[in-house]
Amino acid sequence: MLKETLSLFMVAPPKGPLSREEEGLLRELPLRHFIFFRRHFEDKEAWEALRRDLKRLSPPGLWAVDQEGGPVVRILPPLCPRLKAPLELARGRDPQEAVLREARLCARALKALGLNLNLAPVLDLAGEEAPAFLRGRTFGSEPDLVARLGGLYVRVFREEGLFCAAKHFPGLGGVVVDPHKRLPVKEALRPEDLFPFRAAIKEGVFAIMTTHLLVSSFDEEPATYSPRLVKFLREELSFSGLVMTDDLFMGGALEGRGLEEAVLSAFLAGHDLLLLCGPFKESLAVVKAFLREVERSPVLRREVSFRLSYCLLKSKVLKA
Repeated sequence: MLKETLSLFMVAPPKGPLSREEEGLLRELPLRHFIFFRRHFEDKEAWEALRRDLKRLSPPGLWAVDQEGGPVVRILPPLCPRLKAPLELARGRDPQEAVLREARLCARALKALGLNLNLAPVLDLAGEEAPAFLRGRTFGSEPDLVARLGGLYVRVFREEGLFCAAKHFPGLGGVVVDPHKRLPVKEALRPEDLFPFRAAIKEGVFAIMTTHLLVSSFDEEPATYSPRLVKFLREELSFSGLVMTDDLFMGGALEGRGLEEAVLSAFLAGHDLLLLCGPFKESLAVVKAFLREVERSPVLRREVSFRLSYCLLKSKVLKA
């Protein structure tokens, strides 16, 4: 069951080319899903060397990047055209045409590099007055516009044969605390925050990323660890795609719990993919701890089997 269970994880690999020790670690734990950062794309030769190593050592899976445009891009020219910030696109003369153009540029650049999942669009409602961690990353604070442009973005990626992940569910609009550092709190689920996610679901978005956010009137657990919220996403919003966490190394995820507990709690909440963006060896240690728990617990083994069977119905890319 080792290979199947590893399909629940997405980790950040080392910067290539891989050392002999790193190759040995991947042979021991043949992970399938990876997230890449700017360090992986410093030059084309280094990226191609890493790409060859991972393809040789790992089964096919999701290769993801945060290529939102503007303040959050991992791949710079000449490997990827310079992409404008989503808020800049939304404030232009013809925002729909601008989003169609930029999304297509982005999708084709990612495809050329061998990537298949962009962790975008950002569907939080946040404009020019947003806190620094969110400013410029969204299409604005007006729900109809964010829904329309976000839906177009999803459609372009689908047409180009790539996946994308809408984030950050259930919406960080209105919060001031950065979940990278601490856990933000919001009083209620607002219909306007959910509206862009409904549009993305209607367009067939492949994945939705939850966020480290406590919605106090909805659940005493943060979204990352809330079975009720994942059930709400599935049943009330009729989402049948992949539900993934944000990075479990973030401060907001680790408030009041350790990393191993965070991974287990996020899985039990109903997430199909657990994101670990921290140091490679530390991520592997956490994955191994989860595997030990699965071996010890028949209940956990059954839940893993059920979750993976559900994932296989949704996408052959997750097939072990």
